Amino acid sequence: MNQKIFVTGAGGYLGRSIAARLARAGHEVVGMVRNASHAEALQRVGVQPLVSDLLKPESFVSVLKNCDAAVHASFANDGSPAVPDQLALAAFADAAEDGRLRRLLYTSSLWVHGDPQGATIDESTPLAPTELSQWRAAHEDVVMDLSMHEVTPVVFRPGIVYGGSRGLFGAWFREARDHNTVTYWGDGSQVWSCVHVDDVAEAYRLGLEHAKPCDRFLLADGAPFTVRELAEAVANAAGATARPWNADEVVQSLGTYGQALLSGARVQAAKARRELGWVPRHTSFVAEVGELYREWMDAHGARVS
Repeated sequence: MNQKIFVTGAGGYLGRSIAARLARAGHEVVGMVRNASHAEALQRVGVQPLVSDLLKPESFVSVLKNCDAAVHASFANDGSPAVPDQLALAAFADAAEDGRLRRLLYTSSLWVHGDPQGATIDESTPLAPTELSQWRAAHEDVVMDLSMHEVTPVVFRPGIVYGGSRGLFGAWFREARDHNTVTYWGDGSQVWSCVHVDDVAEAYRLGLEHAKPCDRFLLADGAPFTVRELAEAVANAAGATARPWNADEVVQSLGTYGQALLSGARVQAAKARRELGWVPRHTSFVAEVGELYREWMDAHGARVS
């Protein structure tokens, strides 16, 4: 059944892909963006743009109340990301109590699991979030409380996302193009579980249709690699040199974000496959790195010396 769906962060890396996938599935999608320059791109993929800001709930909550479902994919990279996220959760609760909102798909992070020191994790693994993601773990509980308002809350925890022209791997591609280097964090022995952005979007489509109340899903393609192996794959594709960045210097320079980059986890995503029928189309970042680099170059232009 087609629904009217509100997507936050629709101008962002994940949000735009999710909104476009839901629109292709025949849903009426309202994509919330902070920057009006993103509106035209959304219209081209069949998404109705709404220029607004999570810090001003009064600017969007009336539209949200008239939607059947919402996808929260917004993430603020500046300041305190917990603040707009908290305001968004309050707006979802308001739309459930005084509107027709009945399903919420919430984007969390693999980093709520912290660093399991090489162990394989699944949805039953107790959380031990990195300092960067402590607020996310708490907000997951707030999301689940929405079930008391007759809302079906669902939480997704994607691995490290690749594909398209943005994200962590996009930053590596840019460094390779501009400087002939690919800098990885620490000695690169931490294992990252990754997932293609299009496969994430498909999981949200399936979650909208099939997820049960209070479900949580890890999303990963099942091909974990060390960060060093990932960096070397980029370097080989781009004709660059992979180089380490001392772990102490990473933390000193990047703080809690650096600590998260130094962590790793092997992810078992069998639950999404089993309960949603999710089958990732992309096998691994390493297997597709050449095509991914060409895709990134097409989006960003030729090399800058």
